[in-house]
Amino acid sequence: MRTTFHRGGEHRPLRAGRCLLAAVAAWAWAAPVAAQQPQRETESAGPVKELAQESVQELVTVTATRRPFDIADISAPATVISGATLRSRPAVGLDEALRWTAGFSLLRRTPGRAAHPTTQGLNLRGVAPSGTSRALVLVDGMPLTDAFGGWVYWSRVPAIVIDTVEIVPGGASSTYGNQSLAGTVQIVTSPPPSQLRAQVQGAAGGLDTWRAAATLGGPFAGAHALAAVELFDTGGYIATAGKVAGTVDDEVASQHQSGWLAIDLGPGLRAGGSALRETRANGTPEQTNSTRAWGVHSHWNPGSTHSGGRIGAAYRWQDFRSRFSSIATDRNSERAVLDQRVRSSEVVLGAQGWRAVNEQLTLAAGGDWRRVDGTSLEHVLSIGLRREPGGAQSIGGGYGAAQWRLGDELFVEGAARLDRWHNRPREGGVARSLTALSPRIGMAWHPRREWTLRASAYRSFRAPTLNELYRQFRVGDIITRANPELTHERLTGVEAGVEYSDRIGSGNLRARLHGYTNRLADGVINATVGGAGALTFRQRANLGRATIRGAELDLDASWAHWTLSASTVWIDSRIDEDQPGAASTVIGNRLPQVPGHRARLAALWQNGRWAADLSVQTTGAQFEDDRNERRLGTAVTLDTGLRVEVSEDWHLGLMAQNLLDRRLEVARTPVLALGPPRTLMLRVGWNPVRRTGHRGTVSDGNR
Repeated sequence: MRTTFHRGGEHRPLRAGRCLLAAVAAWAWAAPVAAQQPQRETESAGPVKELAQESVQELVTVTATRRPFDIADISAPATVISGATLRSRPAVGLDEALRWTAGFSLLRRTPGRAAHPTTQGLNLRGVAPSGTSRALVLVDGMPLTDAFGGWVYWSRVPAIVIDTVEIVPGGASSTYGNQSLAGTVQIVTSPPPSQLRAQVQGAAGGLDTWRAAATLGGPFAGAHALAAVELFDTGGYIATAGKVAGTVDDEVASQHQSGWLAIDLGPGLRAGGSALRETRANGTPEQTNSTRAWGVHSHWNPGSTHSGGRIGAAYRWQDFRSRFSSIATDRNSERAVLDQRVRSSEVVLGAQGWRAVNEQLTLAAGGDWRRVDGTSLEHVLSIGLRREPGGAQSIGGGYGAAQWRLGDELFVEGAARLDRWHNRPREGGVARSLTALSPRIGMAWHPRREWTLRASAYRSFRAPTLNELYRQFRVGDIITRANPELTHERLTGVEAGVEYSDRIGSGNLRARLHGYTNRLADGVINATVGGAGALTFRQRANLGRATIRGAELDLDASWAHWTLSASTVWIDSRIDEDQPGAASTVIGNRLPQVPGHRARLAALWQNGRWAADLSVQTTGAQFEDDRNERRLGTAVTLDTGLRVEVSEDWHLGLMAQNLLDRRLEVARTPVLALGPPRTLMLRVGWNPVRRTGHRGTVSDGNR
């Protein structure tokens, strides 16, 4: 199959090699990665051996908490996943691999390869009543979450360079400020190797989907560098359900090319850059979108776990285009109604430090500043109207934190941060500012070696994005208007949990149960305000209040050749108070796009060079809209994979997603849209290892 985008009478074939990636270079100050992980070779024990090492381990450092912490001493239930584990899972993209963590999801059930970028907002613990992320995504300590819209381009970092991903749920504004309303996700990339090394990975299969990635690294001009490139193309599938589809319906398809560069200039000093080009077809000839983006970043991170600091800076530029259409009732014709082009840029500066005063007390302090400028050039084709809404935002703040170690059993942490947000509109309007205080206190108690008890309380916030304030959009027959009067969201939460981890015979066992209650005030929601004919009108609005309660259970057991894992999360999200002036009540309704439960059961078998896994995931029913009138049914999928090390340098694999080809309801706009059907792919990887008698070790899996 050959997928073609149609726009303005021009036919443009979707070929992954159509354009060259822009070269990226960086000049800079410094590298947090040097302190986040010790310098080491990017050697691998091979995908099969890495999978076999997914077991209960204690010496794991988490950096998504602003400074290095032992995972056992964090008051939040952190999860650390190795990059090799993510790449081995039966998943096409990074977001699909991360969904193996039950509390992790995006706004919709659709994976990033088949979803409009504006719906790829990260949802942790059900705190996401719209497409904007309520959790902050970082890469090597710098924000990856889009500053203009709050969504995440998961393809921006080639998966081949990911060393680990850390997921820390719970309000994190006390150290990170804005966008970390419900937690943080940190992507840590591999450091440049000290000797010349190369890797190649590829995959191809169903839905005309293929991926190719490569890295090259080693000494360069007195420094050490690592460069990576990833190419991806999928012909996609027709998402419109069954007999509803008409002649206008086409595949949802996408392609991207991304590049990554990291240069270690000296002890603790790193500079780098990234580039992304992405193009999508959104189900009809007229509905397309594309993104071009590039950025540079630099970090300096001297010191160690006990005493150190970090200084960083980044600049990113982005050009996002999207076209929307009106489709006839019989879905046999359409006409373009809105053409948008969003240009944005952002600057990020930050510095922090930490010091162990003595064996019992560690202090930390820091601050950061982020500015984004963005304009949405909109052409309303139906009436010939042109407008350019947008604005500039700056937000900065400082924090202080302390951790007390009381004996060998109890760790107590406290932090508080003060932020100042300022928004200046481009077209008239009044500039606005706000100040937010975000405190947090927590503890981790180890009454016995095998047991850990955790508890924390926090208050966090998120300021509205330029996208929510100024950009309108259309999905099917739903038109959503912006709202320049939005105020900031506040989340107040408490949580507590228990974890048991020990060796049992020749195997390992870990069990974790965690519960939480969050109160969301002034949450930004796409509120239904009326309709005309087949059209539904919505507007972004601040809800009064909503309560989100949940419980998370994780079980992992490994022995001999087997690893079994189960995870589930129960969520009860209810609206307690309407937005002011609401046309109809939504009190008692569930937050849109938040299911009642998610669960996964997985088994991994490994023997010598062979490994196989099988997993079943279920997602409970959820609602498309705030009025709870458009229901999406329960989704169940079966995924599996098989891997073999052909030699020390080569491995092969076969993966299947949605093996039973189950129907997955992902949207009602009001036409029902479905998720990807069964997808089979063959994988191959080449990762030559120096013959020194030591193949490297892996100290992290899914924990």
